[in-house]
Amino acid sequence: MGNSVRLLIGFLLLSLSMWGQDIPAKPDGYVLDQAGLLQANEAQQLEQKLRGYADSTSTQFAIVLVTSTGNSDPYDYAMAIGKTWGVGQKGKNNGVVILVSMDNRKIRIVTGRGIEDVLPDATCKRIINRILKPYFKRGDYYNGLDVATTEMMQRASGQFQSEGSDEPSGIPVFIIVFLIIIIINIIRAIKNKGGGSNPGSRGGGMFFPPIFLGGGGYDRGGSSGGGGFDFGGFGGGDFGGGGAGGDF
Repeated sequence: MGNSVRLLIGFLLLSLSMWGQDIPAKPDGYVLDQAGLLQANEAQQLEQKLRGYADSTSTQFAIVLVTSTGNSDPYDYAMAIGKTWGVGQKGKNNGVVILVSMDNRKIRIVTGRGIEDVLPDATCKRIINRILKPYFKRGDYYNGLDVATTEMMQRASGQFQSEGSDEPSGIPVFIIVFLIIIIINIIRAIKNKGGGSNPGSRGGGMFFPPIFLGGGGYDRGGSSGGGGFDFGGFGGGDFGGGGAGGDF
């Protein structure tokens, strides 16, 4: 079977899976509020925030607030939006769709293939449970979306500082290694002092790994550069099934 035939079959299968899902037309911006949950100034502030982040990092967020997903499952509906709109950059697949459906009070976050490592399913679920649901239950949609997108942006840029509530915990390996080296040096120093100096003795100052003396950079944040992207629309990103959901 030729590549062209495979592509045609894939396109037909995708079209059939999305057929009947009356998803909104792709907007000019990054925020679509068909449910009327945001004030005009709130929608504008979120729009500017998402535009600025997309321009500086190329990662694109789409906030979609609808009254209903019809007969479609909210997850499939959000996935169809991500694929059809092309949220994220082509080749990088670094898009995120945050969907809110009011008739069944569903929240869905779907992530592109290229951002699943920094926004895994468990993290998306935590953001829904810890941020979006409490804010939405109070009717505070703007602040919920603002706080949630801030954390997601920080995570995607390697800048998020965990509160340590339900995140994986533990002592970093390099700290354990450093402590072991200190203990070994202390034992050596005690033994050398007790036995006195002799020609075969190699006692002396304690050794510290270069990483603690400023040798070599250790940058967890990394670089997320890639500015200069067109704000006229999404960039053709793809989605692989990552994300999470919840009710409010």
